Amino acid sequence: MRIRYIANACFQITLANGKTLLTDPWIEGPCQQTWFNFPPVGEALRAEVYASRPSCLYISHLHHDHLHPQTLAHLDRATPIVIGKLNTPNLKGALARLGFSAITEIAFEQRTSVAALGCDVVIFKDFHGNTQGDTTLVEYDLDTSIYLYDADGSTLFNAVDNTILPADAGRITAEYGAPDTAILPYASASLYPMAMAEFDAGQKAAASQSIRARTSGNFAANFAAIGARHVVPAGGEYVLGGPVAGLSRYLPQPLGRELAERLGENAEALRKLYPGDRLDAATGAVEVDARATHRDFDDAERAAYAMTLVGEAPSYTKVELPADLPFDWNRALKKCAGNFHKRRTAMNLAPAIDIYLEVVGWGDRAPRFIYRLAMDSDAGEMVDLVAAGERARLTYTIDEKLLFSLVTGLVSWNAMEASALMPIRRTPDVYVHDLHRSIVHFSLLA
Repeated sequence: MRIRYIANACFQITLANGKTLLTDPWIEGPCQQTWFNFPPVGEALRAEVYASRPSCLYISHLHHDHLHPQTLAHLDRATPIVIGKLNTPNLKGALARLGFSAITEIAFEQRTSVAALGCDVVIFKDFHGNTQGDTTLVEYDLDTSIYLYDADGSTLFNAVDNTILPADAGRITAEYGAPDTAILPYASASLYPMAMAEFDAGQKAAASQSIRARTSGNFAANFAAIGARHVVPAGGEYVLGGPVAGLSRYLPQPLGRELAERLGENAEALRKLYPGDRLDAATGAVEVDARATHRDFDDAERAAYAMTLVGEAPSYTKVELPADLPFDWNRALKKCAGNFHKRRTAMNLAPAIDIYLEVVGWGDRAPRFIYRLAMDSDAGEMVDLVAAGERARLTYTIDEKLLFSLVTGLVSWNAMEASALMPIRRTPDVYVHDLHRSIVHFSLLA
């Protein structure tokens, strides 16, 4: 088995029989409104991937850095796709809407032969709600991971974005065998600390360093537990562009040398790959692609590249709305609040926290209105001020065009949070995982 890194979570895996699996292809253009591949994928490498006609695709989950329509548009719609048998049809439906029909859903944790590949795979669903091991009340499967058994005896485990902890890694090895190569997550892909409106530069830098220490520690602990011979860090490899390009200096993605330091005596097992590099899964030998840029980059180099993208406009800004569009915000947001309440009730989700939308004008950024969404109520209300008091609150600053795009389903709440385009304030500054994950239901779409 040979593993070629392309970008982010995209790998081109060539099996002993010559068949190829392409995973989570996002290799051109932005995703999540403001994310761009880093290191960038050169035109020649992109052309090679598109011309390769993969035997099969694996799409781990719905997020656009894994299911990227602009990239998938270059691939044959007859290409077989394997996905996990999720408890909602959302992923399968999204692929079908893009024109793909040969979609195979594989039951979780059952070793299954995939005819399109001529090998066996195991797919795993969400391990945990987050990397602290919290459970989640949100009632849909999201992330998946995949284990490949090649006919030549080599094996690969690709965790993708899944929130794997050492206990999970140890169980995988005990039940399915220690893989030759493990591809493990190592970076946070959230709005924190970039979008924290009340953090100054020092606080953002400190928060970024804290996350880097935690995630690189998780990476090392998972590697030790899974017992692989080689480990590849991947996922969450991007910079922010457009109006938030300058926030890229706070990206909490550890550098390769930080991961090596955390691995300590196991550092020789680290395989930090760059676009086009190939890894032999069995031996660990790496064939370097000389065309890859920014090899062994540092924070300053990554931030400088982001600033070359400052002119890139987020796609939601290109939505054209009639100047005289009749839109009753109070009525629309009450409908959204009611839909959100129904979903929270179904999930038995009742955090002691309120959400405020501080809405500003699209062009002038002048204040328009404040909308309060109480978690102990089935409706929201227009208010004059963000209420002081003991009750916790999460406040989004958001422009009218973006809010319209969110509540009508033109863009996703979860994707927009990751874009860092919605400055947020938390009082107290505590992350409530299920609140952020469930906000996708604050929508006109029942």
